[in-house]
Amino acid sequence: MKWKPSAGSAEHAPSPRGPVRRRLAISGSLILAAGLCAMPVHGASAADTVGSGRPVRSCESLTALRFPDGTTVTSASQTTATPVICNVELLVPQNIHMRVSLPVGTWNGRFQGVGGGGFDGSIPDTESAAKAGYAAAGSDSGHTADSSDASWAWSPTGMNASLINDFISRALHETTVKGKAVTQAFYGKSPTYSYWNGCSNGGREGLQEAQVQPRDYDGILAGAPAIQADRFLPAAMWPQVVMHELDDFVPSCKFDAVNKAVTAACDSRDGVTDGVIADPRTCRFNPTSLVGTVTPCGTITAKDAAVVKKIWDGPRRPDGRRLWYGILPGASFARLAATANGDGVPTPLASGWFTYWLAKDPSFDWHRLTTADFTHYFDRSRQEWGPVVGTDDPDLSAFRGAGGKLLLWHGLADQLIPSQGTIRYYEQVTAAMGGRAKTEQFARLFTAPGVGHCRGGSGAAPADPLAALVKWVEHGKAPSTLRAENGPMSRPLCRWPAVARYDGHGSTNDAANFRCSGRQ
Repeated sequence: MKWKPSAGSAEHAPSPRGPVRRRLAISGSLILAAGLCAMPVHGASAADTVGSGRPVRSCESLTALRFPDGTTVTSASQTTATPVICNVELLVPQNIHMRVSLPVGTWNGRFQGVGGGGFDGSIPDTESAAKAGYAAAGSDSGHTADSSDASWAWSPTGMNASLINDFISRALHETTVKGKAVTQAFYGKSPTYSYWNGCSNGGREGLQEAQVQPRDYDGILAGAPAIQADRFLPAAMWPQVVMHELDDFVPSCKFDAVNKAVTAACDSRDGVTDGVIADPRTCRFNPTSLVGTVTPCGTITAKDAAVVKKIWDGPRRPDGRRLWYGILPGASFARLAATANGDGVPTPLASGWFTYWLAKDPSFDWHRLTTADFTHYFDRSRQEWGPVVGTDDPDLSAFRGAGGKLLLWHGLADQLIPSQGTIRYYEQVTAAMGGRAKTEQFARLFTAPGVGHCRGGSGAAPADPLAALVKWVEHGKAPSTLRAENGPMSRPLCRWPAVARYDGHGSTNDAANFRCSGRQ
């Protein structure tokens, strides 16, 4: 089965041309029934909108809003804390629950779409963006479930095409359109600039918007994007398949010993020993060298070393051909290679994908997977779901033509989604868009050494990448580096494929003492 993302109404259809600012083109009938169309609906200029937005009506009055498609406002209420936020809850037919959070008296004139994570299923935090001055909107992506639960897409009679389409595409565009409409009704004018901000599936959602609705956002911030889900989700089961086939469910403290050793071996290559491997792709540590090492949970064996090699290498076919990437040296094994009581504990994202999206059988037992079986399911995942969940179309010409800017970043110690997939996609974009120089005029990729999935790890994560994106969109100042922080440590994150190296002078905790080495 194949589903195409909904393209939205004609007035919001993708266009390769047009002004940079996404002005909300809404007919007066959208809010006529509520009696709230007295204010003009034309786009406001940067001078009279950014930093000067105050509401023209009460928060509670927004419950009277009516939409032609039957969307209803289910509640509208203000918080009592400072800054005061007006939270508006909406139900979009058939089952998309969304929230718009509007700062009362402190609107900066901008709109922010807020991404979710995992398989979504709940509305993300929109109040934080509102506290920062944005009118912000997010949705549950069309279903209610835990973000690690994949079962909502399945039923005994088949896969639920409508829910899947909502999750992949429709909820994003509907939330954007409805969110901007509510913003306009509250402040009496449209947002001057619109931004998407998300990580993991939220990063995928941003790229979905760039690819399918290129005029929805002026700037898109996509961290560790969950693109290529038809590949990375089955690949997330690979560590468990390896341990099962080798009959060696490695306990966590042995994996910890491996990471301690690999960090010690490859840490100093950037000129400083700080517990971070700057470029794990070039780390050639051989785990066989640890055979015989005693750990609190046993002595490391040759079989343990073989498990580590196969996990780092990533899934392959029985004949040795590569299927996808593994986690890079230094990334935690705990997410994908968890064990307990002598058995494997797959991440629910992977086990749910196999159970409900591939096998389509709630009784599926992952222990039955051999390398050959794994390859069969991997191929099925690509064939059936690649066109649906891949979200990796490299042709961003419509987004570029509309003046959009894309800021990508990915942690090199990501323990769930291998950063190599994002790098691969960016290289494909570079090829499709006419080379690196032309691509970097509107899309840039930054890698974060030592940073895990969206956050965490020993490395420094981007401190405020959205601010860098705003400067790029509104002032034309493209970021050459991103400032990253982790406690007292700061680092510059370099544009792919450059790596930050210590210049030999001053504090090793200060980003000012590092330089990007390699092509910038």
